Amino acid sequence: MTRAVAYARQVTFDTVEAARSVIVAACALALIAAGQALPF
Repeated sequence: MTRAVAYARQVTFDTVEAARSVIVAACALALIAAGQALPF
């Protein structure tokens, strides 16, 4: 049971970390795209 709880926590942490990475990458791409579209 302890191993299952530890594994569930690890999977949850990995999922949150992956989601955070995707959000940061999407924001970076949006900023790059906006920078190319703006004349200044």
